[in-house]
Amino acid sequence: MEFFAILIAWAAVQFWGSGGVIQEDQWFTRYRAMTSDIGSSTLRLLVLVALPVLSVFAVLWLLGPLLFGLPVFLLSVALLLYSLGRGDFQIQLKLYLNSWQRGDLEGAYQHGRGFSTELCETGAEDALQLHLSVRKAMFYQGFERWFAVVFWFVLAGPAAALAYRLLFLLANDGQLRQEDRDWAAVALFYLEWLPVRLLGFAFAIIGNFDTCISAWREHVESQQPSAEILDDVGMKALSVYLPEGQVDGEQFVKLATEELLAVQHLLSRSLLVWVCVVAVVQLI
Repeated sequence: MEFFAILIAWAAVQFWGSGGVIQEDQWFTRYRAMTSDIGSSTLRLLVLVALPVLSVFAVLWLLGPLLFGLPVFLLSVALLLYSLGRGDFQIQLKLYLNSWQRGDLEGAYQHGRGFSTELCETGAEDALQLHLSVRKAMFYQGFERWFAVVFWFVLAGPAAALAYRLLFLLANDGQLRQEDRDWAAVALFYLEWLPVRLLGFAFAIIGNFDTCISAWREHVESQQPSAEILDDVGMKALSVYLPEGQVDGEQFVKLATEELLAVQHLLSRSLLVWVCVVAVVQLI
């Protein structure tokens, strides 16, 4: 069931560019406002995440015996689509690269902010810093949009995929109390720990194995943020990269563009590897 649900979700994303109308978060915004009076940050987080997740478990259990599992399958597809990342990744990248290749750094910066929370918080001093921030954000967005969600969907079902997305929304919600965001970020870190390392291993399989696996081993027990690990390991898998130091002019623009496109292709190939692995697991 999981394999077909993933294929349907993938096809829907190709058609819509994202999860489409299913990815409506207003209910969660209203629900979050209802819990704002709870005094304990830990209890608020449990209520915000655990109650919807337990409700999904209950509904799936109740629907299980009906119509040979068809309602469960349809609900699982809907929950998977909802749990995938927000926005259209391909359009965001295209808009960024269009501005970048025209030499419009201000436009590239504005589009880059759609990728990178780091750019939103600290900005960029020069073109190189802008590029590095967007590249790191690309690795992480590719991961959180698909890989982390699919991992938990296959391992523990649609309720676990939903839990990951709700924690991600809370950890990145600027309207939320900082204490709540910190708690959500800690929980998110532990949910991402294993899938980040599995994706890094996939990078090694389809990229430059020797250099990538060496970097991967260094990060197996690392406590660094997921985005930094993926950026470091992922770049070791690529044969296209910027030379050390600042590169000026058209050559810099060209190499930076090629690097981001190589990251995009690496993520796409890694997704195919994961889908193949899920298919094999389903056949066993």
